[in-house]
Amino acid sequence: MGRLSLICLILLVGAAAAPQQASAQAGTPPPAQTPAPPAAAPPTAADDTSRSLFALTDREFFIGGRVSSIDGDPARFQRYQDLRDGLLFSGFRYAFAQPDGASTFNVRANNVGWRDQEYFANYNRAGKLSLTGSYQQIPQFYSVDTMTPYTGSGGTLVLDDAAQRAAQGGAGLNPYPPIAPRFDLLERRDIGRVDVVATPTPKLDVTANFTTQKHGGELPWGASFGFSNDVEVPLPYDSRANDFTIGTEWTNAKNMLRVAYSGSWFDNLTDPLVWDSPLRLDDVSGTPGRGRMSLWPSNSAQTISFGGYTKLAHRTQVTGFFSYGVWSNNEPLQPFTINSALAPIALPRTNADAEAHVFSTNLNLASHPTTDWRFGARFRNYTYSNHMPATSITNYVAYDSNASTTPTGGPDLYAHDRTTLDADATWSKLNPLALTVGYTHNGSGYDARILQSSGEDVFRVSADAVGSSWTTFRVQYEVGSRTGSGLDEKALTDIGEHPEMRHYDVADRTRNRFTGQIDIVPSDVWMFSVSGGILNDDYSNTFFGLQESSGRTFSLAADYHQPNGMGAGATYNLERYAGLQQSHEGDSSTAQFNDPLRNWTADSTETVHYFSIYATPPRIGRDTEVRFSYDFSHAEGNYLYTIPAGSPIPAPNQLPNVFNKLQQLHIDARHRIKNNLMATFSYLYEPLSIYDFAFDPSVVNGIVQPSSLVMGYVYRPYTANSFTFGLRYLW
Repeated sequence: MGRLSLICLILLVGAAAAPQQASAQAGTPPPAQTPAPPAAAPPTAADDTSRSLFALTDREFFIGGRVSSIDGDPARFQRYQDLRDGLLFSGFRYAFAQPDGASTFNVRANNVGWRDQEYFANYNRAGKLSLTGSYQQIPQFYSVDTMTPYTGSGGTLVLDDAAQRAAQGGAGLNPYPPIAPRFDLLERRDIGRVDVVATPTPKLDVTANFTTQKHGGELPWGASFGFSNDVEVPLPYDSRANDFTIGTEWTNAKNMLRVAYSGSWFDNLTDPLVWDSPLRLDDVSGTPGRGRMSLWPSNSAQTISFGGYTKLAHRTQVTGFFSYGVWSNNEPLQPFTINSALAPIALPRTNADAEAHVFSTNLNLASHPTTDWRFGARFRNYTYSNHMPATSITNYVAYDSNASTTPTGGPDLYAHDRTTLDADATWSKLNPLALTVGYTHNGSGYDARILQSSGEDVFRVSADAVGSSWTTFRVQYEVGSRTGSGLDEKALTDIGEHPEMRHYDVADRTRNRFTGQIDIVPSDVWMFSVSGGILNDDYSNTFFGLQESSGRTFSLAADYHQPNGMGAGATYNLERYAGLQQSHEGDSSTAQFNDPLRNWTADSTETVHYFSIYATPPRIGRDTEVRFSYDFSHAEGNYLYTIPAGSPIPAPNQLPNVFNKLQQLHIDARHRIKNNLMATFSYLYEPLSIYDFAFDPSVVNGIVQPSSLVMGYVYRPYTANSFTFGLRYLW
């Protein structure tokens, strides 16, 4: 349905509903009584001239237009929204309530007919039934610069045979740019949701939820034949995901119990991706004419859960939650290769036969036995148990080129569990100051990882004051130490990794973290806030991998607000992150593995500045209001590569810094024409500067790159000016 048709339909529905609602409110007097004179209708939002012209009302809509001017990349400006020129119907709001408040109904609609349109409706009978429905579209606009010589439908992408033959004959990738038209690369999610809450008795609720999601379009996708023949294609994608939950909840003055079932089903409706090689037309051993790749498999998850709480003596409450789920995937296994010149390798079985059982437990104890003391304790466990049968694979084919022997003998059956014990105590005798000490233990177990388990102990202290009339603050310091056990270095050497390499998510680590915030309210019109944080992670027992990482944050904010609506505010945030990694260059020979001159380091830093101001000046005259806001963010990262003196490794070429700078200026104006009609005007100025050494137009200056056929997807700057104007009607 076109935008204009949808707009007309909504207007007609609103016009038709008005007299019906008026009739319903008037009612019919009892036959035996004399009709009473009609009561005066209560004032509506349209009659209230003291309200801000920006305040939302229960019944309104906006109709107007939008005009934008974009110098640069229009796709990045509209990454997750639709800001094209045209007629705009948005901000539709309608609410109706019975005079006695027994039931309410409200509807909202925004950006009707556009790629980012959304709708919402809710019906509520107090204490009996609540029914809510919503629909939302979320676009993702990648690029208007993309070009590709690939054509086809479904999951099969083909190249012109003559161009492939020429490339096979020695022309390389040169035949493809002339036959690669430009196209818009985009995708979209459509999400629908329905929620129902029924209350058959005051102590019993029955809840249900259904969410369906459609995801379709084209994605930029790497479909490589190896480093010497890298290919980027527009991946056709079409999937559906459906989630359903139903549960019942029983409560009384001291207890609550909830039982629920949740089901989730994901269906990938696209065939496995098959694409032509840009360098060959014919299959030969070592160089295929086509490639094939499995995409996300269809799968499902079924979960039952139990939760509740009970209130005990001495202001103590125990809360618990337990769930058990089964995740499954039984999609057909893909053959090892599509290359007809290679001998087939038998599959270990026909289907994946993959299944996992997931257990989750969460218990909480909160107690406030005396005025000055509060205690809390928590126990959490999450266990992912992999029930897929062991799979023996001795040979496989990489990149559809050559058969190889697997170093691991088949896929590893990854599984893990995590248990957390947490406790804290708070003493508040020094009112308004409260002091807290706490301890946390995190224990994790792993299947098919380089460590069998790890344990972390965290101690923390904090102080906060929230009872003062003019200031509040909170500071917290914590120190944690994580150590692993059951190291399996053979798991690393089997796949050609150095035995001293460690994975940062399980490696031994010492952490120090400090956070603090203070809010000052010297008067009714002023508020100030200062906050900051420091984080240091040290991986002292890691020789290869992440050595250390750190983070620093600082924030300032001030707000000024008058009762007449005049206000202003400003915020500044600074974030700085750093990390140091060490790696090794060389083959798996013992001499090279043990040569410290072949070690190299990567030192990375990133700094982010963010500044925001806003102003809401007093009303201009009786009928005009203006609002203003400005946001500025700048992020810059750098990488420094170093090698030891005398290293046989060639001196690294240092990469240039990456950065992005985004500004947004918003000006919004409202002018009252009548009590229920106002003219609106909005202006957005948004410039983006961006540089990335991998996606800059100076680097990706065409679809043919050294050993690569790409689509030309790049990071381009833009400067956008967008105007929205129209009428806002209240009734």
